[in-house]
Amino acid sequence: MEDAPVLADRAPVPRRIHLALVLALWSASALPLGAVPQSKGAVPKEKDLLANFEKGFASGDAATREAAITTLGEASRELSDKGASKRVAQALVLGLKDAELSVGAAALFQLGREREVDTVISALGETLRLHRAELEGKIRRKDVEARNYVERATVLFRNACRVLANYRDDRSAAILVGLLAKVPAESKDHDLTQRLVTALAPTTLELGTLAAFETAVKRLAGFTPDPEGPAQTLLTALEEAAERLELAPPKGAEATAAGWQKWLESNRAKLPAKLGRLTTPPTEDPRMAQDGLPGYGG
Repeated sequence: MEDAPVLADRAPVPRRIHLALVLALWSASALPLGAVPQSKGAVPKEKDLLANFEKGFASGDAATREAAITTLGEASRELSDKGASKRVAQALVLGLKDAELSVGAAALFQLGREREVDTVISALGETLRLHRAELEGKIRRKDVEARNYVERATVLFRNACRVLANYRDDRSAAILVGLLAKVPAESKDHDLTQRLVTALAPTTLELGTLAAFETAVKRLAGFTPDPEGPAQTLLTALEEAAERLELAPPKGAEATAAGWQKWLESNRAKLPAKLGRLTTPPTEDPRMAQDGLPGYGG
């Protein structure tokens, strides 16, 4: 996937103001989003929102596609099901495949809660695997295009992990555990390992499964002890996850791979092997807030 520098990034706009601007532009037909006229105070219909989205998302302009995602996401919250239908989720996840990462970032923000579970988990798994492969392919390149992709996609990857962890499901856990298990060994040539561990360690352990702890402890043993490296990132994530489960973590000199392996053996029976499958989506935003996408560098 190539991240085409379509437009210069704008300064972040508060959510309420951003939504007001988008809806105002939509109603005034300032953006070609195919708005469907409605009487004042009318409750929107899903079919009209989706028709409007399809027209806006077909645009060659990234800002218009981003606006189409945001408008559909926010307006669908007014529907009786709060936008939890499969059709709305299927439309929103299209943004994750967009060549412009800001469109994907807008989609992730709208997918954070109350969206159809199966569609979201499947799409996020595909997105994470794709960007992980793209990051590995571009991390060694020195050209501006590659550097921009790496910086921006790192944030998108981290946000996608946070959204996926909010959908507490065995499938989510399997995706995150699998990605953490496959993080490459540390390299002197690049910092991909640290980028991936920073995204994956807290979110994988957020789900608190036995496999999550087993994988984190196993990976910890393979990293070089370094207060600025992936080993420390894993140690911090392990400690925070244990404390959330009210299980005292190793401290001080015991906070090593060997110490955590001993802790794991002592607490194995207290860690859930399964989470089950979600039947309804989460109603709250991810515990770890999504980060803003950085702009393009020179």
